[in-house]
Amino acid sequence: MQATLILIRHGKSVWNAENRFTGWIDVPLAEDGWREAERAGRQLADVAFDVAYTSHLQRAICTLEVVLRENRSDRQPIFIPAEGTVPRERYRLQEPEYPVHLHVTALAERHYGDLQGLNKDDVRRRHGEEQFHKWRRGYDTPPPNGESLKDTCERVLPYFSREIIPQLERGGTVLISAHGNSLRALTKELEGISDEEITGLEIPTGVPISYRLEAAGGRLKILDKRVPEDG
Repeated sequence: MQATLILIRHGKSVWNAENRFTGWIDVPLAEDGWREAERAGRQLADVAFDVAYTSHLQRAICTLEVVLRENRSDRQPIFIPAEGTVPRERYRLQEPEYPVHLHVTALAERHYGDLQGLNKDDVRRRHGEEQFHKWRRGYDTPPPNGESLKDTCERVLPYFSREIIPQLERGGTVLISAHGNSLRALTKELEGISDEEITGLEIPTGVPISYRLEAAGGRLKILDKRVPEDG
Protein backbone atom coordinates (compact mmCIF):
# COMPACT_ATOMS: atom_id res chain seq x y z
CA MET A 1 0.00 0.00 0.00
CA GLN A 2 1.35 3.43 -0.92
CA ALA A 3 1.24 6.09 1.78
CA THR A 4 2.63 9.52 2.60
CA LEU A 5 4.59 10.50 5.70
CA ILE A 6 5.34 14.17 6.32
CA LEU A 7 7.85 15.15 9.00
CA ILE A 8 8.23 18.72 10.20
CA ARG A 9 10.49 20.04 12.89
CA HIS A 10 8.87 22.85 14.87
CA GLY A 11 9.65 26.42 13.87
CA LYS A 12 12.58 28.17 15.50
CA SER A 13 12.09 28.57 19.25
CA VAL A 14 13.27 31.41 21.45
CA TRP A 15 16.07 29.20 22.78
CA ASN A 16 17.09 28.12 19.27
CA ALA A 17 17.51 31.82 18.59
CA GLU A 18 19.59 32.19 21.78
CA ASN A 19 21.74 29.13 20.96
CA ARG A 20 20.70 27.29 24.13
CA PHE A 21 20.12 23.59 24.78
CA THR A 22 16.36 23.21 25.04
CA GLY A 23 15.39 19.56 25.39
CA TRP A 24 12.19 19.19 27.41
CA ILE A 25 12.05 22.82 28.57
CA ASP A 26 8.75 24.10 27.18
CA VAL A 27 9.86 27.31 25.48
CA PRO A 28 7.68 29.12 22.92
CA LEU A 29 8.28 29.74 19.25
CA ALA A 30 10.31 32.79 18.28
CA GLU A 31 8.87 35.30 15.83
CA ASP A 32 10.85 33.63 13.03
CA GLY A 33 9.42 30.28 14.15
CA TRP A 34 5.84 31.46 13.69
CA ARG A 35 6.73 32.63 10.20
CA GLU A 36 8.37 29.28 9.42
CA ALA A 37 5.23 27.46 10.56
CA GLU A 38 3.04 29.69 8.38
CA ARG A 39 5.26 29.05 5.37
CA ALA A 40 5.12 25.30 5.98
CA GLY A 41 1.33 25.55 6.23
CA ARG A 42 1.16 27.23 2.85
CA GLN A 43 3.41 24.55 1.37
CA LEU A 44 1.10 21.82 2.72
CA ALA A 45 -2.16 23.70 2.19
CA ASP A 46 -3.62 21.26 -0.33
CA VAL A 47 -2.61 18.04 1.44
CA ALA A 48 -5.51 16.04 2.88
CA PHE A 49 -4.21 14.56 6.13
CA ASP A 50 -5.62 11.35 7.62
CA VAL A 51 -3.91 11.61 11.01
CA ALA A 52 -1.39 13.87 12.74
CA TYR A 53 0.84 13.56 15.80
CA THR A 54 2.83 15.93 17.98
CA SER A 55 4.67 15.97 21.29
CA HIS A 56 3.71 17.59 24.59
CA LEU A 57 5.93 20.64 23.97
CA GLN A 58 4.29 23.87 22.86
CA ARG A 59 6.75 24.66 20.06
CA ALA A 60 5.72 21.49 18.23
CA ILE A 61 2.01 21.86 19.06
CA CYS A 62 1.91 25.48 17.90
CA THR A 63 3.72 24.61 14.67
CA LEU A 64 1.17 21.89 13.98
CA GLU A 65 -1.77 24.17 14.76
CA VAL A 66 -0.49 26.82 12.35
CA VAL A 67 0.05 24.25 9.61
CA LEU A 68 -3.48 22.90 10.05
CA ARG A 69 -4.96 26.41 10.11
CA GLU A 70 -3.48 27.03 6.65
CA ASN A 71 -4.92 23.79 5.23
CA ARG A 72 -7.44 24.08 2.41
CA SER A 73 -8.64 20.47 2.25
CA ASP A 74 -12.16 19.56 3.38
CA ARG A 75 -10.81 17.39 6.24
CA GLN A 76 -11.53 18.58 9.78
CA PRO A 77 -8.93 18.00 12.55
CA ILE A 78 -10.15 16.76 15.93
CA PHE A 79 -7.57 17.26 18.69
CA ILE A 80 -7.15 14.25 20.97
CA PRO A 81 -4.83 14.39 24.02
CA ALA A 82 -2.72 11.30 24.62
CA GLU A 83 -3.98 8.73 27.12
CA GLY A 84 -3.23 9.69 30.72
CA THR A 85 -2.39 13.35 30.05
CA VAL A 86 -5.67 15.17 30.75
CA PRO A 87 -9.27 14.06 31.29
CA ARG A 88 -11.01 13.74 27.97
CA GLU A 89 -14.37 12.91 26.50
CA ARG A 90 -14.75 9.84 24.34
CA TYR A 91 -15.45 10.98 20.81
CA ARG A 92 -16.37 8.97 17.73
CA LEU A 93 -14.79 10.45 14.62
CA GLN A 94 -16.97 10.97 11.57
CA GLU A 95 -16.05 11.89 8.01
CA PRO A 96 -14.49 14.26 7.09
CA GLU A 97 -12.87 14.42 10.54
CA TYR A 98 -9.45 13.02 11.39
CA PRO A 99 -7.52 12.65 14.66
CA VAL A 100 -4.69 14.93 15.75
CA HIS A 101 -2.86 13.23 18.63
CA LEU A 102 -1.41 15.74 21.12
CA HIS A 103 1.02 15.33 24.03
CA VAL A 104 2.78 12.23 22.65
CA THR A 105 5.86 12.24 24.89
CA ALA A 106 7.44 9.46 22.83
CA LEU A 107 7.91 12.06 20.07
CA ALA A 108 9.45 14.72 22.33
CA GLU A 109 12.89 16.21 21.88
CA ARG A 110 15.92 14.48 23.33
CA HIS A 111 16.26 15.29 27.03
CA TYR A 112 19.53 17.18 27.44
CA GLY A 113 19.73 16.71 31.20
CA ASP A 114 22.11 19.08 32.93
CA LEU A 115 22.78 20.95 29.67
CA GLN A 116 19.21 22.22 29.37
CA GLY A 117 19.14 26.01 29.40
CA LEU A 118 22.90 26.38 28.90
CA ASN A 119 24.39 28.34 26.02
CA LYS A 120 26.02 25.96 23.53
CA ASP A 121 29.08 28.13 23.02
CA ASP A 122 29.66 28.24 26.78
CA VAL A 123 29.43 24.44 26.99
CA ARG A 124 31.87 24.10 24.09
CA ARG A 125 34.40 26.41 25.74
CA ARG A 126 34.09 24.71 29.13
CA HIS A 127 34.21 21.07 28.00
CA GLY A 128 36.04 21.23 24.67
CA GLU A 129 34.94 20.64 21.10
CA GLU A 130 35.21 16.84 21.19
CA GLN A 131 33.02 16.39 24.27
CA PHE A 132 30.59 19.03 23.06
CA HIS A 133 30.17 17.21 19.73
CA LYS A 134 29.60 13.87 21.46
CA TRP A 135 26.89 15.32 23.67
CA ARG A 136 25.21 17.33 20.92
CA ARG A 137 25.50 15.07 17.89
CA GLY A 138 26.90 11.72 19.03
CA TYR A 139 24.71 8.62 18.83
CA ASP A 140 25.26 6.89 22.16
CA THR A 141 26.84 9.48 24.50
CA PRO A 142 24.22 11.07 26.79
CA PRO A 143 24.90 14.36 28.57
CA PRO A 144 24.81 14.17 32.38
CA ASN A 145 21.31 13.13 33.51
CA GLY A 146 20.07 13.24 29.91
CA GLU A 147 19.42 11.08 26.86
CA SER A 148 21.61 10.10 23.96
CA LEU A 149 20.18 9.85 20.45
CA LYS A 150 20.21 6.08 20.97
CA ASP A 151 17.99 6.55 24.02
CA THR A 152 15.70 8.77 21.98
CA CYS A 153 15.45 6.13 19.25
CA GLU A 154 14.50 3.56 21.87
CA ARG A 155 11.40 5.56 22.88
CA VAL A 156 10.46 6.99 19.45
CA LEU A 157 10.66 3.86 17.31
CA PRO A 158 8.40 1.54 19.36
CA TYR A 159 5.66 4.19 19.29
CA PHE A 160 6.20 4.70 15.57
CA SER A 161 5.94 0.96 14.91
CA ARG A 162 2.91 0.48 17.14
CA GLU A 163 0.83 3.55 16.33
CA ILE A 164 2.00 5.13 13.07
CA ILE A 165 3.10 2.34 10.76
CA PRO A 166 -0.41 0.78 10.84
CA GLN A 167 -1.78 4.12 9.59
CA LEU A 168 0.69 4.03 6.72
CA GLU A 169 -0.17 0.42 5.91
CA ARG A 170 -3.75 1.58 5.39
CA GLY A 171 -2.53 4.08 2.80
CA GLY A 172 -2.86 7.11 5.05
CA THR A 173 -1.29 10.53 4.81
CA VAL A 174 0.41 11.08 8.17
CA LEU A 175 1.84 14.35 9.54
CA ILE A 176 4.28 14.41 12.46
CA SER A 177 5.25 17.74 14.04
CA ALA A 178 8.15 17.03 16.36
CA HIS A 179 11.76 17.92 17.17
CA GLY A 180 15.24 17.77 15.75
CA ASN A 181 16.31 14.61 17.56
CA SER A 182 13.03 12.69 17.54
CA LEU A 183 12.93 13.31 13.78
CA ARG A 184 16.58 12.30 13.47
CA ALA A 185 15.57 9.01 15.12
CA LEU A 186 12.78 8.49 12.58
CA THR A 187 14.96 9.53 9.65
CA LYS A 188 17.70 7.16 10.76
CA GLU A 189 15.20 4.30 10.71
CA LEU A 190 13.47 5.28 7.47
CA GLU A 191 16.64 5.91 5.46
CA GLY A 192 18.84 3.26 7.06
CA ILE A 193 21.43 5.78 8.23
CA SER A 194 24.31 4.33 10.23
CA ASP A 195 25.20 5.27 13.82
CA GLU A 196 28.24 7.11 12.50
CA GLU A 197 26.51 8.97 9.64
CA ILE A 198 23.61 10.18 11.76
CA THR A 199 25.97 12.52 13.65
CA GLY A 200 26.09 14.75 10.56
CA LEU A 201 22.34 14.96 9.93
CA GLU A 202 20.68 18.29 10.67
CA ILE A 203 16.87 18.63 10.47
CA PRO A 204 15.96 22.24 9.55
CA THR A 205 13.26 24.08 11.48
CA GLY A 206 9.89 24.61 9.84
CA VAL A 207 10.57 22.63 6.66
CA PRO A 208 8.15 19.81 5.75
CA ILE A 209 9.92 16.67 4.52
CA SER A 210 7.57 14.38 2.58
CA TYR A 211 8.11 10.68 1.97
CA ARG A 212 6.05 8.62 -0.44
CA LEU A 213 6.25 5.10 0.89
CA GLU A 214 5.37 1.51 0.15
CA ALA A 215 4.09 0.14 3.45
CA ALA A 216 3.42 -3.55 4.06
CA GLY A 217 4.11 -6.12 6.76
CA GLY A 218 5.57 -3.54 9.16
CA ARG A 219 8.18 -2.53 6.59
CA LEU A 220 8.51 0.82 4.83
CA LYS A 221 10.19 1.39 1.47
CA ILE A 222 10.89 4.94 0.34
CA LEU A 223 9.60 5.60 -3.17
CA ASP A 224 10.21 9.33 -3.18
CA LYS A 225 11.42 12.06 -0.81
CA ARG A 226 10.60 15.71 -1.32
CA VAL A 227 11.66 18.92 0.41
CA PRO A 228 10.21 22.29 -0.69
CA GLU A 229 12.67 24.22 -2.84
CA ASP A 230 12.10 27.41 -0.85
CA GLY A 231 12.45 25.52 2.46
